[in-house]
Amino acid sequence: MVSAYVVQRDLAQQLVGRAKEAGYRVLVLTVDVAVNGKRERDLRNGFAIPFRQTPRSVLDAVTHPRWALSQIRHGLPQLANFASPNATDVNAQAALMRRQMDASFCWEDLQALRDAWPGILIVKGIVTPADASRCRELGIDAVVLSNHGGRQIEDVPAPIDLLAEISNQNAMPPLLVDGGIRRGADAAKALALGAKAVLLGRAILYGLAAAGEEGASHVLEILAAEVDTTLALIGCPEAARLDRQFIQS
Repeated sequence: MVSAYVVQRDLAQQLVGRAKEAGYRVLVLTVDVAVNGKRERDLRNGFAIPFRQTPRSVLDAVTHPRWALSQIRHGLPQLANFASPNATDVNAQAALMRRQMDASFCWEDLQALRDAWPGILIVKGIVTPADASRCRELGIDAVVLSNHGGRQIEDVPAPIDLLAEISNQNAMPPLLVDGGIRRGADAAKALALGAKAVLLGRAILYGLAAAGEEGASHVLEILAAEVDTTLALIGCPEAARLDRQFIQS
């Protein structure tokens, strides 16, 4: 599986082409970042690409010598997908550095991507029944109900609430849910409301940051055990049998 944003056109086409050549079978396109929202935490922390040195960042490095030595030895982290020999277009690199998305991306462009991508295509960032239905008409294999963690705009419904509404509609593509899944019981609730699967990001990243691949795997084991315990406690023999009878309205 490979994930893509609607960035500068040439760069996006390069990434999709590389994913196809590498044998990836699933492409997830995020469509709810036409422009970058006001991410106040990033503003407070002075986060920017390219990285800018400030007295605060220097002090942070001095007080974390192990991390600083690792950066000296291996170099600063970078977006590896954009460091390849193919990603050399000046305009594309400038767009990336400014986190400039392609706000002109439209339904016709999505159709063109559907025609060009031979594998499974999933669209992430859908929040209305009409858009989910339109995706199905275009041959999109599944949609992800997501509000981008509330980082784009705060005043949007929670994906779990959207799921309850959209899954009741006719002629919908398979629905996945992103955001707010912190426990195995949360995943069970989403499945009971009609989701085919849930997406996990933050929990896995915490495990990865704490203990690398082993930490990420441990988080998945915890969540799987919690799902299993939840199923046992509600009297459901397997996740595939979850439905709304297990949800108290």
